[in-house]
Amino acid sequence: MHNYFKTFQLSWIAATSILRSTLSWTLFLINIFVCFAGWSQKTSPITQKIDSITNVYRPDGPGGQLSVSKNGELIYSKAWGLAELEHRVPLTTQTLIEAGSVSKQFTAAAILLLEKQGKLSLNDHVSKYFPALGMYGHPILIRHLIHHTSGIREWGDVAELGGWPKTLRILTNQDVSAIICSQKELNSIPGERFQYSNSNYILLALIVEKVSGLSLAAFTDKFIFKPAEMKHSEWRTNYQKLVSARSQAYDTKDGNFQLAMPENNIHGSGGLLTTAEELVKWSNFYLNARLGGDTFFTKQTSVDTLSNGDLNQYAAGMFVTGDSTKRIFQHGGATAGYRAKLVSLPDAGISVAWLSNTSMLDTTGKDLAMDVATFLTSPSYFELAAKTKRIIYSDSNIKELVAYAGLYKSSHSMRDVQIELRPNGLEMSGNSLARINKTQFDFYGILFSFEHKGQLIIIPPSSEPMHYHLTDSAGSTIPHEVYFGHYYSDEAKASIIIKSVNEKLIAQFASGDECELINHFKDGFISSCDPKADIFFKRDKHGKVKSLDVSTQRALNIEFVKQTGSNRHLSGQTSETKYH
Repeated sequence: MHNYFKTFQLSWIAATSILRSTLSWTLFLINIFVCFAGWSQKTSPITQKIDSITNVYRPDGPGGQLSVSKNGELIYSKAWGLAELEHRVPLTTQTLIEAGSVSKQFTAAAILLLEKQGKLSLNDHVSKYFPALGMYGHPILIRHLIHHTSGIREWGDVAELGGWPKTLRILTNQDVSAIICSQKELNSIPGERFQYSNSNYILLALIVEKVSGLSLAAFTDKFIFKPAEMKHSEWRTNYQKLVSARSQAYDTKDGNFQLAMPENNIHGSGGLLTTAEELVKWSNFYLNARLGGDTFFTKQTSVDTLSNGDLNQYAAGMFVTGDSTKRIFQHGGATAGYRAKLVSLPDAGISVAWLSNTSMLDTTGKDLAMDVATFLTSPSYFELAAKTKRIIYSDSNIKELVAYAGLYKSSHSMRDVQIELRPNGLEMSGNSLARINKTQFDFYGILFSFEHKGQLIIIPPSSEPMHYHLTDSAGSTIPHEVYFGHYYSDEAKASIIIKSVNEKLIAQFASGDECELINHFKDGFISSCDPKADIFFKRDKHGKVKSLDVSTQRALNIEFVKQTGSNRHLSGQTSETKYH
């Protein structure tokens, strides 16, 4: 393309000196048009293949952008669809789209820059910056926040139990910190396990502001965006602000597109407005150690070690897999209807960024950025990422495995897990689980953990744990009336009312939403609608129900205490009945 336009420039100079008549001018324009037409139709096989991978958007619907760099040079950048449907505004490569959790890379980088400047330490106690944060018997360090090992519950899941976004307005990072600091318990002991939680990065964003004296937006603009030449990127610090060239976000309902915009100013865990081309610029900037030097780059892309010695594959705002010769840095993102993915393969010199203003691909299983990255390298580049080297446990006492067999269910997953006991050990779908130790097994690189009785935790590589519960029939004969009542949580600042509607056990949440509770365990239920949650009733020493625990995927065991005398008149209510 560069050589063509050089030839075009020389042709233009020559042409202006010889064209004298209307006829010759007309013939010249025709010749130029033909040349352009011929050039535009000549696309490389690589471009054609990427086009075929990304051929998923309609011209009359929302769309996306995809940009690819090879050894620092932009080799592909295209956009499809509409940025705004009502006025049919085209989506271009310069249209701003929210990057969702890909934004975490910039918040983490800001923290590391502050450490490099000597203004904080990754081993600082987080309570130093948030005195209201619980102590929990174990210190939470800044590095725990970066690597998602703090154990802090997902603030959004707690807020949803409180009625957000329907009846509870949470607009700022300060509002979020108040929810975080009100939590009496953690999901796990700090440093013990990886548990993805946006709460971590909200606290990191606030730490940047407390330490630097600048807003996160101002700090990242000065120290990251400008040096990386990300001229158009900015944070959503005011969702009502008019932003030039910003796309509208959409999801689908009943086969039709509808607006799905974030209506808050919460940022740091997400909220970065950018383009696919600027994300590729960022990737090339930090991959070449231009952000803070080689030592900084190593810290930015290094994984940490959990308290049991296992590696946690989450670095500073990115998942890191592969080995020293085939590294994969990647992270996805989703905010309202926006979707994003950034994949960097430093040892192949390839970076791929994808942004979209629609969630329509969520149910298709398509991963455009990863599909393009795989094509540009080879599937073998990614094979190592799916393999986990584990020491296989030598003791194969079959009797110990009996307690692990059975059908497992979870509100967090649409798929049940059937674990079967065979003469050679545990199997799932006819495939063996390789035993690592007494309670852990390997299944093609996926960790299966039975460390708690009646529970299964499935931990895929580069993803977050999924909690399952062993089903039983003991609860099917328990009358619903024993669970009726008004339950209150000081952590969620909200109530859940358990009642009966048309002989079905119903949970009415603070938002007013009512979900049928489906029994699969003794005193345990799964909510049939949002919020997706496992609900377990707890009894006192006399066998009476005293409280219930709610567990979402990212917020475990939030306690709601039964209020005295609250189980009256809760049988046979219609769905229109409301309790406050």
